[in-house]
Amino acid sequence: MQSHHSWIWQKKDWPEFYYDSGLLLPHISSVSRLIGALSAICQTLSDTERLDAQERVLADDAMETAAIEGEVLRRSSVRASIRKRLGLPVEREDWDERADGLVSVLLDARLQSRQPLTEERLFGWHAALFPGGYSGLHKIRVARYRGNEEMQIVSGAIGHETVHYVAPPKTELDREMTRFLNWLNTENRPDPLLKAGIAHLWFIMIHPFDDGNGRIGRAVTDYLLARSYPSLMELVSFSKYISLDRKGYYSILEAAGKNGMDITPWLKWFLQTFEAALQESQWIVERVVTKARFWQQNRDVALNARQQKVINRLLDSGDRFEGGMTTRKYAGMTKCSSVTASRDLADLVDKNILQKRPGGGRSTSYELCITDASQG
Repeated sequence: MQSHHSWIWQKKDWPEFYYDSGLLLPHISSVSRLIGALSAICQTLSDTERLDAQERVLADDAMETAAIEGEVLRRSSVRASIRKRLGLPVEREDWDERADGLVSVLLDARLQSRQPLTEERLFGWHAALFPGGYSGLHKIRVARYRGNEEMQIVSGAIGHETVHYVAPPKTELDREMTRFLNWLNTENRPDPLLKAGIAHLWFIMIHPFDDGNGRIGRAVTDYLLARSYPSLMELVSFSKYISLDRKGYYSILEAAGKNGMDITPWLKWFLQTFEAALQESQWIVERVVTKARFWQQNRDVALNARQQKVINRLLDSGDRFEGGMTTRKYAGMTKCSSVTASRDLADLVDKNILQKRPGGGRSTSYELCITDASQG
């Protein structure tokens, strides 16, 4: 399969990336404001609240960075690995070697960001992602760079493939990765946000491994962001928002791979995506604070297990729980009869836990009497 493109690494000025600072400045300012706002909220968290938020964000990140590559993990397995590694109690063991390996990489990138990112460390990450030495049914080189076969990113049916990108050959990998890691570990410019974006693109363009390049590339991004914003990156899932715009992600990477050293469009997309990730983190942290304060305020209220389950669902979902809680939803969620659901809901209203939503239509729906962290 032949390709007639000239790829970015074949340009004479590779990898002397440049960008239009004027176009990116508004996005950098917007992200910086969000970082400040989220940092201020995080400083008010108790240790328990922080760990709760961290667990939720890391679970999202692990699930989504795997999903981008088409790998489906069980959320229960991911949560069990996270809780174990954070020193939290695990309700039930749901062990999955792949999930545990991915979680170990994500935590190492975030929590050990002061340590240099070396070739040996990258190989350790790679080994954690592929503990059995296989990607699906295919045996791959683990904890070492790929072999002599041409590395192509393709799509389409056999015989009608479209080549989206061809990475540098095996003979160039040692030189390319040495240059990349030297820059990553020693260069103090540019702005930390832009450096994280450049590193992500640069690593993906080198594509040094048989498989796992996307997951490791996103971990490299987390590592660099954590180096500048250590406490914050424990609570931010960048991969979740890449996953939500997967088509845009692959499209902008493909365009960058075929163009020259002006990477302004990529960095703009990167900053906009990180901005969305920060907004999501703020929402999650607010949910965690609301939940903790709610249970503190209502610690003496007697509630059965069904009621507790439904309340926790409402607290976790916040304003994203559409249509309020109804008898039908309650019965479905707790596997009880409609009569029991109606009785439980009426009891929650009597105890000032729930209130009727205005304009409920044909069926009555309910909402929590407190709905946001600012009210607590």
